[in-house]
Amino acid sequence: MDSKALVLYSVNETVIAQLRESCASLACDTPTGYESVRVAIGRIRTARTAIEKERVEQKADALAFGRFVDSEAKRFTDLLIEIENPLKAKKKVIDDEADRVRREKEAAALKLVQDEIDRNLAIKAAAEQAIKDAEAAAIAAEREALRLERERLATEQAKIDAARKAEEDRAAAARKVEQAKIDAERAKVDADRRAVEVERQKAEQLARDVIEKARRDAELAALAPDLVKVEAFVAAIRALQAPKMKSKKLSEIVAGTMTALAHVAHALTANISATKGGR
Repeated sequence: MDSKALVLYSVNETVIAQLRESCASLACDTPTGYESVRVAIGRIRTARTAIEKERVEQKADALAFGRFVDSEAKRFTDLLIEIENPLKAKKKVIDDEADRVRREKEAAALKLVQDEIDRNLAIKAAAEQAIKDAEAAAIAAEREALRLERERLATEQAKIDAARKAEEDRAAAARKVEQAKIDAERAKVDADRRAVEVERQKAEQLARDVIEKARRDAELAALAPDLVKVEAFVAAIRALQAPKMKSKKLSEIVAGTMTALAHVAHALTANISATKGGR
């Protein structure tokens, strides 16, 4: 059956084609054209809403039929299940018993296999233990023989070590005597070398002192006139007397100046002494 033939709408392809053709040339650039467009929109809206209304009406029967089909399927299924479930229960009793018998047979067969495996393992373990005991006895005998051999070798080694120790002590004593002679000779050579080095250093220092004194004497001789002038300047500074003033502020200023001049005189005196002493 063609499902399209069962769907009926007031609008079809022909109506839509006519609307498309009549609306293609419409324009809103004049009052008459605007009104024509408004009327055309109203016709299209009416057709569109009619389609929606007709769709709901035509689909209502189909939805009701679908719900009826589903409910009948469930009802028939429930009736069949009422017949099937008792049969499944009867079948399950037989299946469970067969499964129990099968499991018991498998367990009995498995136990026979496991018992055989356990017997074989026990026989193998006993054989392995006998081999281990024999190997342990052989190893113990070999260890005892090795112990005795080590004791014999240790005794022989002790004798060799004693003889070697005596020879080493004799050689060490001889080396010690020889080393003492060498150390004494080296000490004498080192003492002589140090004495020569001390005399050389003294001679070099004396020469440096003579040269330095001559340089300082020459510098002092060149500075003598200026040193006399500086000493006279210092004496003049120290001979200055602060005037007596009534102004306390000026007196404080002059007193500070006199203190600064005293520091200047002291610094000049120290510099003169350093210059004369070569510092």
